Amino acid sequence: MESLYWADQIAEKIISERGKKEGYVIASGITPSGVVHIGNFREEMTVELVKRALKDKGVEVRYIHSWDNYDRFRKVPANVPAEWAQYVGMPVSKVPDPWGCHGSYGEHFEKEFEDGAKELGVNPEYMNETVEYESCVYAEKIKTAMNSTEKIKEILNRFRKEDLGNSWYPATVYCPECGKDETKIIHYDGKYTVYYECNSCGKTNQINFSEEPGVKLRWRTDWAMRWAHHGVDFEPGGKDHSSPGGSRDTSSIICREIFDSFPPTYQVYNNISLKGTAGKMSGSKGNVVSLPELNSIYLPEVVRYMYASTRPKTDFSIPTDDEIFKVYEDFYTAERIYFNAAKEIDKKREAHWKRVYEMSVVEAIPDALPVQVPFKYMTYLSQFYADNDVIIQKLKESKHLGSCPSEYDLNRILKQIKCARSWAKKYADEEYKFSLQKEKVFEPDEVHLNAIHELIATIEKNFEENDLYLIAKTSGLGKEFFKMCYKILLNKDRGPKLLDLINMIGAEKVKEILELYC
Repeated sequence: MESLYWADQIAEKIISERGKKEGYVIASGITPSGVVHIGNFREEMTVELVKRALKDKGVEVRYIHSWDNYDRFRKVPANVPAEWAQYVGMPVSKVPDPWGCHGSYGEHFEKEFEDGAKELGVNPEYMNETVEYESCVYAEKIKTAMNSTEKIKEILNRFRKEDLGNSWYPATVYCPECGKDETKIIHYDGKYTVYYECNSCGKTNQINFSEEPGVKLRWRTDWAMRWAHHGVDFEPGGKDHSSPGGSRDTSSIICREIFDSFPPTYQVYNNISLKGTAGKMSGSKGNVVSLPELNSIYLPEVVRYMYASTRPKTDFSIPTDDEIFKVYEDFYTAERIYFNAAKEIDKKREAHWKRVYEMSVVEAIPDALPVQVPFKYMTYLSQFYADNDVIIQKLKESKHLGSCPSEYDLNRILKQIKCARSWAKKYADEEYKFSLQKEKVFEPDEVHLNAIHELIATIEKNFEENDLYLIAKTSGLGKEFFKMCYKILLNKDRGPKLLDLINMIGAEKVKEILELYC
């Protein structure tokens, strides 16, 4: 039966449009002009999932991710010193790293992103466009474009309200003297040499782009050129590139008519937002989360699940608030469906969620249903205990973890402990933040004191939840009994279910805290 999963359908479309081949080239690209955030990652993740779909069909796949770091540094972001304005107009690969930890401004964000993607099992062939341009590998394609200036202008003018002027060329020049692209090409010799004048430093000079760096194609021609150069079979694009007459449309025409190459199969993808914020993420607005930051609160397979379970043309939001609990539970549901451990559903939905799970797993699918600890429960445990071994023991006692867990389960638990601690520290509301009390926080009256004594006696033996309700009733405190317990243990008016809380803390520790009041 033909798969209805979106990445499988795109893979089928690629094979249909490009013809059956032993291998396919798929691509993505991002300009590292600021934090490469989780919205940008949708492009790379879309290609990653299509790559897996193609490989499942038994074909070879080359996945290229271009760092468009030969693009100009356009403006100084809010978190960068104002004096970086002196570098505006230079390639982002030539701008110094304001934080001093990488070779350039662009590399700072590239490496952060690459590290985050690697954790998620995304390992494309990263291509440094500065290196590609400066090693002159695109010289013949640049020559083709420059000799087709009038034709390219005509293509672009079809979709413009105002025509490009007579002095326009499909390339720009980075001045070797000042490093900026505030230049004007004044003559092209028809071969490899352009003559230019620099408006920034006032120099007039020439560059042979078959031997020297400095000449770069403008965006729409550049995109088309790289499709042709690498023989790209598939590359997605955001909504901003996909409007009628936009980058995708014009680059496709340039690819066909100038570079005599068929443009790749295309898929538009929509925006991702952070829950509680509106619109597209933007580094300059500050409403962004980096990939390493996302990985600090979500298991890798859960991150992949969020992208894999949503069709590219559907907007979705990634929560950092308490909706994170639901995201984990939704992933666990898909996991249980895969291992036939969920409630029975119709075959179509079952096939869909099994495929989503296959795409979510980072490497090999585990042999059996992995341990599934509710993220909220782990959030509590991670705050009560600093020692991971103690947490693992508590999970065994609560039956969340078997007595002899697999290596896969232990690794997942350790990662989840780290994620839970990180979330509690950075994102959790006060209602989810807890610490065990070491001192008295109020002076109990006789009624409360009697209830405390009764609770101590109860937890010294095997007890059930009904025993706690019985104390609340016989003491006359009712709901006030539970409020008192949370106050004593956590200095809060509310908290996790009291039975769970006592089990998490342990009867001996609870007794120790209660005895402060006796």
